[in-house]
Amino acid sequence: MTALAQDFANWENAVTLVARVTSEAEPFELPSGDTLMKFRVVVPRHKPVTKATVDTIDCVAFKPVVQRKAGNLAIGDVVEVTGALRRRFWKTGVGVASRMEVEVSNLRTVK
Repeated sequence: MTALAQDFANWENAVTLVARVTSEAEPFELPSGDTLMKFRVVVPRHKPVTKATVDTIDCVAFKPVVQRKAGNLAIGDVVEVTGALRRRFWKTGVGVASRMEVEVSNLRTVK
């Protein structure tokens, strides 16, 4: 194994959020025909350096078990979300757009 390959082996794209749900989960069909469940959460910034006091984060779920859990969420629920950051691209009328989102691998209600 090369030094670079060994270095890559230690890299990780992992996210854990404890956040408040701010939108009901909605199913969304991709052009590939796959369906995902989309919802949004907010996390407060404890020491904001700008005027923004929260971070609003889009979440998507591909796994059916996580989609079912997301479908049962209510606005205001506090959840723990684990997953990975993903950048999704799609075509618009004026070109290509993209968005960063958390691809959820596990979801649980905290309170």
